[in-house]
Amino acid sequence: MVVKSATKKKLMDLGVSEEYAHKLADDRKWDDVKILTSGQIAQICGIDSGTSQEIFNVMAASGKRSRAATKTEKTIVRRRPASRRRKKKTLPLQQYDSESKMKEILRDIDVDDPIYQQLRDVSIEMDAPITPRVLGDLMEGLRARGKTKLSKSEAKKVIESSMALLAVSRADPYEAVGITTAQSIGEPGTQMTMRTFHYAGVATVNVTQGLPRVIEIVDARKVPKTPTMLIYLDETNSKGKPLNTDEKAVRKIAAALEMTTTLDIAQLDVDVTQRHITMKLINKNLRIKAMNGAEVRDKLSRALRLYIQADDEDRPKVLTIIPGVTKEDDLASLTSDPPTYTALLQLEEKIKKLRLKGLAGISRANIQGPSRDTGEYYISTIGSNLAVVSEFAGVDRSKTYTNNIEEINKFLGIEAARQAVINEMSDTLEGAGLEVDIRHLLTVADVMTSEGNYRAIGRHGVSGTKHSILARSAFEVTVTHLLQAGVIGERDELSGVTENIIVGQPVSLGTGSVDLFYIPQNV
Repeated sequence: MVVKSATKKKLMDLGVSEEYAHKLADDRKWDDVKILTSGQIAQICGIDSGTSQEIFNVMAASGKRSRAATKTEKTIVRRRPASRRRKKKTLPLQQYDSESKMKEILRDIDVDDPIYQQLRDVSIEMDAPITPRVLGDLMEGLRARGKTKLSKSEAKKVIESSMALLAVSRADPYEAVGITTAQSIGEPGTQMTMRTFHYAGVATVNVTQGLPRVIEIVDARKVPKTPTMLIYLDETNSKGKPLNTDEKAVRKIAAALEMTTTLDIAQLDVDVTQRHITMKLINKNLRIKAMNGAEVRDKLSRALRLYIQADDEDRPKVLTIIPGVTKEDDLASLTSDPPTYTALLQLEEKIKKLRLKGLAGISRANIQGPSRDTGEYYISTIGSNLAVVSEFAGVDRSKTYTNNIEEINKFLGIEAARQAVINEMSDTLEGAGLEVDIRHLLTVADVMTSEGNYRAIGRHGVSGTKHSILARSAFEVTVTHLLQAGVIGERDELSGVTENIIVGQPVSLGTGSVDLFYIPQNV
């Protein structure tokens, strides 16, 4: 038999005499000793029942104190996340400034161009409702044809011609715009391929384009396959110094945005025999991430709630983590009570997934630029987190963009999501070399967002919520829709296209929308 020194020491610390502690610790751990009854203690130590009852009471009181301490400690741990949540603040509402808003709307239009100003003045004089965007396109078209100035009569002819073309381009009442839109997008869609876009300066990163991207958009996927962001910065920081033209400052913000895990800055080594995990910090990676060994140790200790051993207190290079060791004093009981293999594996998985720095969801942040015209830098990311990125100091919220339409919907609203659908569809089709009328993309975006939510064009979205029973059943799950409509006594008014085609009568479009009656007049 071998006396457990740790158990004997604990009993003596409780006030049990060395003789009795020695006998009780004979080949017994503390977990085995603390469950002994008063009779068993008397039998092991060879003492009377009164003395054994006193030892039993001492150990029982110790167990109550330890449970109370553990309970108190757990309560403190539970409060920590709550305190962090209270620190979060909602962004204040920005004051609406009509002048600055108009500047943002017109930032892609050269409003100082003489031709633009002349066309604008003539349109106001003629009371012609032409938008600044259309006037900008007219100005660019005239400049491309070599026009440097216009006479007033020429400007009037341009505006009159534009108004005539705008009138012709409008859809007539009862025109089949839905069918035309489907044909306009569907036919070029058959020519699209599985294209990808390679990110500049980033190895092994391809952004989904082509047909897969179109499917993602019309299916209203919650998270795209390759979410990305374009983060633009303010011209100056809070101290008035240049920000978006300062490469070092932009790199610092990019490093703060990019998510850093333990595997990015250290090499993990699991020692199964000794039941501990060793982290060898990589100095080169630490410098890139703007971190140091002491910072990593502190964040690991707070995240894991464990005691982290270091080879150097000031500048640690090797960190040792042992499961279950929450303080330095616990190291003394490792020989008698080592951690289990399961606990070691669980700790390893937890350390691998631990986020030490940066934002969740943003796996990579790269600097792009500078721009030839302005010398401005911006940040492109792999991954998206629009709500949290917008809280960063120095980020220009009015220009920052993500291809995750669901994030835009949640953070900026359904109008912004509608515009994002148009932008993403247009960019994807143009990237594939296909030309689709913008009005057809507007129609798709309007249908997907008409109910106040970003809905898919499918049985889980637009097609599954049509008012017509026959139109719903014709799409996919026929029996289910017909059975449900029969149970509740639903009625189909046959007002749409699909249901009228099914029953074999003219649809209410074009000539089918007109009822012509001959009323003879008595002579």
